[in-house]
Amino acid sequence: MLPVIAGCIGIPAGAQDNPVDTTQLATTRPHSIRRATILAATLPGAGQAYNRKYWKIPIVYAGYAGGSFALITNQRNYKQSKTDYLALTDDDPATVYEGTRSKEMLLSDIDRFRRFRDMSVLGLIAWHLLSVIDANVDAHFFYWDIDEDLSLNLTPGCGMTKGFGSFVGLNLTFKIN
Repeated sequence: MLPVIAGCIGIPAGAQDNPVDTTQLATTRPHSIRRATILAATLPGAGQAYNRKYWKIPIVYAGYAGGSFALITNQRNYKQSKTDYLALTDDDPATVYEGTRSKEMLLSDIDRFRRFRDMSVLGLIAWHLLSVIDANVDAHFFYWDIDEDLSLNLTPGCGMTKGFGSFVGLNLTFKIN
């Protein structure tokens, strides 16, 4: 049963004496752009792992951690400002506001932290979409051949133009062999 499961996920089940033909694996299970996109949309970093871009996974999670930190911090500050405002403006003598901020300042804080919280949510959504788009683009370029014959040269250059005289610049040469 174990060799069947291992064969389904692409792990060679036999002994190490038989080398695996990678061209046969590539033809039997091509890299799926759709699978990379769905994986990235459902589980953060899974699309990057599927595309074998493992170095991008910590970057994806760092973006989520930063956005989550901003969201939690702004939500906490929003609730605290709202609680302080309610304690300051109610007529109940049992509630005491011990802060030094005025009503206007607290209202300004409430609006500011609510806006920051909403922007944090939008930032998290944008980060998620960016990670999905990154996985999709990487899946498109999965079989891209980076041959050693491709070269890009940057050389100094000078020339003459009809109306402006001479010029000095850089020549950018892209050579395909």
